[in-house]
Amino acid sequence: MACEGHRNSSECRLSTDSQQFNQSSKMTCLLRSLDSGFHTACSDASDCSLMSMEEREGSLALALHDVHKLHSELERLNKSEQWYKQELRHQKLARLTDLKGIYTRESKYLQENHKLQQECVRLYDKCHALETELENDHLKDSRRKVKFETNKDLDSKGKSHNFEIDQQQIVIKDQEHLINVLRKQKQGLLDDLRLLSEDKDAKVLELQRLLVGMETDSSNIANKCKIYAEAQEQLQFNLQQQSDELLEFKEQNTNLRRNFEDLKYQLKMQKDLVKSKEQKMGELQQNFRMNMEHELDVNEIHKLSISWHEQIKAKTSEIIELKSKVNELEEEINALTDPQMQNEEQQRTIEEISHSLQTCLCELNNLKDTEVIKDQQLQDMQTNAERLKAEKEETHEKLSRAQHEVAKLNAELRCSRDKYDIVEKLCERTRFELQLLELEQNKLKFRSAQDQEDILVLRDKLKLYVEQTLQLSERIITLEQQLEVVLTENSFLKGRRNDIRKEFKEESQNEHRTENLLHYLSDAHEKLQNCIKHNETLPLEVLQSSQNLYKVPRRNSGESHELNFEKLVNENENLRRKLFEITIKTKEFELKEEIKEKLLKCKDFEEILIKHRGDINKLRTQLLISDSRIYKIQRTVNELGTSFDLNILEMDRTQLKRALQIEIQLKTEIEEQLTSERNSIEELQESLKMLNEHRSPKQSKAVQTDTMIVNESNEINENNEVNELREKVLKLEFKFGRLVEGDAQKREGRIQVLNKLMNLQDVKMSNIQQNQKDWEEVLASLQTAQIMEEHTKHELELKSMELEHLNEVFAQQNEELRKLEDFAAALEYKRQQENKTLKEAFQQEISVMQQQINDCQHETERQRELNATLTAFNERLRSSLSEDYSIELNDYKNEIFTLKVQISKTIEEKQDLSERFKEVELELKQLKDAKRLALIMPEMEYDYESLDNAREMAVDKSGVSEDHLRILTKVLESEYERKMQRYDHHIHSLLSNVKSLKHSLKIQEQEAIFLKFEQSRTAEELCEMQKNQHTLDEMRLKYEQSQQTIKELKVALEWERKKFESSDIGKSVLFEEPVHEVANLIDDYKKLIQQSAACSKRPKTSTVLDLIARSNQYVPSLHKLEANFEELRRDLKQLLSLHNNQHYMSNVTAVNVDSLHVPPSLMDELKAVSHEL
Repeated sequence: MACEGHRNSSECRLSTDSQQFNQSSKMTCLLRSLDSGFHTACSDASDCSLMSMEEREGSLALALHDVHKLHSELERLNKSEQWYKQELRHQKLARLTDLKGIYTRESKYLQENHKLQQECVRLYDKCHALETELENDHLKDSRRKVKFETNKDLDSKGKSHNFEIDQQQIVIKDQEHLINVLRKQKQGLLDDLRLLSEDKDAKVLELQRLLVGMETDSSNIANKCKIYAEAQEQLQFNLQQQSDELLEFKEQNTNLRRNFEDLKYQLKMQKDLVKSKEQKMGELQQNFRMNMEHELDVNEIHKLSISWHEQIKAKTSEIIELKSKVNELEEEINALTDPQMQNEEQQRTIEEISHSLQTCLCELNNLKDTEVIKDQQLQDMQTNAERLKAEKEETHEKLSRAQHEVAKLNAELRCSRDKYDIVEKLCERTRFELQLLELEQNKLKFRSAQDQEDILVLRDKLKLYVEQTLQLSERIITLEQQLEVVLTENSFLKGRRNDIRKEFKEESQNEHRTENLLHYLSDAHEKLQNCIKHNETLPLEVLQSSQNLYKVPRRNSGESHELNFEKLVNENENLRRKLFEITIKTKEFELKEEIKEKLLKCKDFEEILIKHRGDINKLRTQLLISDSRIYKIQRTVNELGTSFDLNILEMDRTQLKRALQIEIQLKTEIEEQLTSERNSIEELQESLKMLNEHRSPKQSKAVQTDTMIVNESNEINENNEVNELREKVLKLEFKFGRLVEGDAQKREGRIQVLNKLMNLQDVKMSNIQQNQKDWEEVLASLQTAQIMEEHTKHELELKSMELEHLNEVFAQQNEELRKLEDFAAALEYKRQQENKTLKEAFQQEISVMQQQINDCQHETERQRELNATLTAFNERLRSSLSEDYSIELNDYKNEIFTLKVQISKTIEEKQDLSERFKEVELELKQLKDAKRLALIMPEMEYDYESLDNAREMAVDKSGVSEDHLRILTKVLESEYERKMQRYDHHIHSLLSNVKSLKHSLKIQEQEAIFLKFEQSRTAEELCEMQKNQHTLDEMRLKYEQSQQTIKELKVALEWERKKFESSDIGKSVLFEEPVHEVANLIDDYKKLIQQSAACSKRPKTSTVLDLIARSNQYVPSLHKLEANFEELRRDLKQLLSLHNNQHYMSNVTAVNVDSLHVPPSLMDELKAVSHEL
């Protein structure tokens, strides 16, 4: 297309040249036709010279046509380069738009994720509230059960005091054990809280430092990336400007050369036309002078005719004489016309020869000038070609360097973007971990609306808890003291109770014996009464004899009775011992069997408990799985924007929760049964101990009772009196009543003491239950925290999967970008190859041009030789013609002298007549027009008849009529008007051409000045670019070194991360991260922001609020930050300090003048506050 346009332009130019040539030929033809047959021979003689000029112009036109072809090809190549650059820019813009879209989508996904997390927190809060309500209901039910059981126990304790006392001892032991356990747990918890608070503070400070450092590094990297992008854009813009300026300069050079050549051609043509016109003007002036002389003669004739008409009456004779003289002169003139014609022809030939000589001389001068101009042009062209070659090579070198620098800058930008992406990923990870920790913290804070208030509430609770623990410790100490007192009292009461039991047993044995004795005494009393009655009936002699007889068998029966009694006592003791031993063995055997059975039951219950715990864990895992499934489904529903029924999963979740509650209830029942069984086992063991302890005292007490019975029997045997026995019976009855009353009073006192102890124990149990509730709440909170940790771990796993997916997407995009970069590199390589081929073609064309220039030089030398031969020939002709011309001139001079003498005479006569008619001339001058269209005669009073007669006489005498004179005058006037019009037309055309030439010369001078100014400016810019090139090379080398170090550090970091993650510590850190790691991070961060705002006196703006929101969203974790990050930061600082040169900073300050008035950024304020802190 460019070649066709160039061909069309060259054809148009050739057509314009041909038109100009035709116009010039037409003008020459017109001039020839307008000439009065004077300048035709000279034009025919100069045709050969014009043909040679046309040939030369044709060769120059061909050379110019080739040059135009080269320029058109160069323009086409430049346009193709611009088109490729524009395509690359469009591709880059498309990539940038795609990246912006991706980043906007990522921000949208993050916002949606944040919203989902908030919804999850809200749902967790609701679940926690429901769980707390269920636990409260469960605790209320358990309290009611405990109260009901306590009431039952009180009823049963009223019935069985002994069992209650043993149970109280067991409960007191359990309480002591619980108190010791609680003390140990309290100390452990206090130590854990202290260590956790210290770790939290240290980690919070480290995380704050790392956060501030990360944000500063990210801001610095972003600023540097912006600066690099701006510098790259500026370089690209400068390169484009320079390329556009070079193209414009080349186009202007080509246009100027074309215009200059056209102007030279026009100047030559105009010079030729001016010369021809000057010659024609000279001829016209000569003809005009001749005609004017003729016109003066005619005027004088008219004046004479007028004078003749005026003085016709006075001087008719004189007129006739004059007419005769005129006739004579005409005859002489007619006689002299032949030599005059010959002289005129000779003059014309001489003028033609002189004109041809002048044209030859002019052509020689023009050829010399043209040769000089051509030599200068050739030298200029050679210099320009060399300069253009040098400039082109320099521009290509600059372009290659700039492209290399742009490629390096692109690589640096890619590296910086990769670093920025890595830092952003780290920031996102840290922020994501911060967010997760914040969520965990929020979950642990039990539906906290404001973090600070919740922390204060928790601190108040901790203070209250500490105070309560102190109070509880004091109360426990007091209760321990009271317990010691109660234990001493219980031990004393136990001893008393054992004594009372022994006494009661002895009294029961004594009562049995007393009953036997009373029965025996009643029988004896009846016998005595019968005996008394019989004795009253019998005489005294019989009584005496009977008494004597009675005494004898009584003595015999007493001795036998004592022997029998001793035997019976011994047998009784042996039987009692055997029975006691048998009962003890049976009781021991029964207790052992009961203990075995209960141990087996305990084992069974423990196995059932383990199974229930496993079932509970399974249910919890199922709950977590269902929660995760619900969360995933909710997330997919929110992402897809479709409606999905979650009732089935919620029903499963509720069923699992119910099953959990049922399992927990079963677990509590089994634990209660276990505790009851263990208490019964402990009671049985204590009863065994009691039995073993009371063996020996019971045996001793049985022996004592036997001895007492023997003594009583001896006394009875010794005291056979009934009255003494009656008195003893009454005394025993009285003692028995007193003992019964004392026992009742003691029992009442014991019951009161036991009631007091039970009340104290109820108070203690209520306190212990309250403590147990508190501890259960703490345990529930810890369990919920563990559950939340598991949930968060699960969510972290899910989000890690999402991050991996996003990383895969980014990797695909990076691969696509790399492919595009490879395609761009291939295009650049193709363009370089095309430029090389163009260079080679241009060099070949330059060589062809040089050959053509050499040919032109040879042709000019030949033309010089021809011109020298022509000049010698012209000099010879001049010398031969000058001799003939001098002879003829002498002859003509003699003839002209004679004519002048005659004319002088006639002139004198005319002067005489002119003096007479001056007044008439004045009147005639007023009536004449400027261009002499007609001769208006003045109105005069003549005698027309006399005038007519005189005319007739004159006509008869001279033979010349008035009509002839008028026709001559009209012809002369018409020729004069025509020649004046031609003269005016030529003058106007010359003036217009001169004006146009002056205007074009001024424009060209202005364009030349502008081009010189642009050349100087471009030279200065090139000097500055050359100066900056060295600094850019140094920066590039330093940046490459820093990039290599950063890559090595990256590799080391990845290797260490993999090593750390593969180790057990890394796994434990990944899965067992403490929840309370960053407790007060957001509050401290808010305080930092407030302090920075107070230091810088900056109001709270939207940027601060956004930063607080981001800090609330993201909380960092320590386990993913390595120690090598500080080394990376040092390397980045060194690199940035190397980049901060004075010239570079001056350019940056020149570009960013408006940034001086920008207020300080929030990160700078945070840095200042951190330094102050």
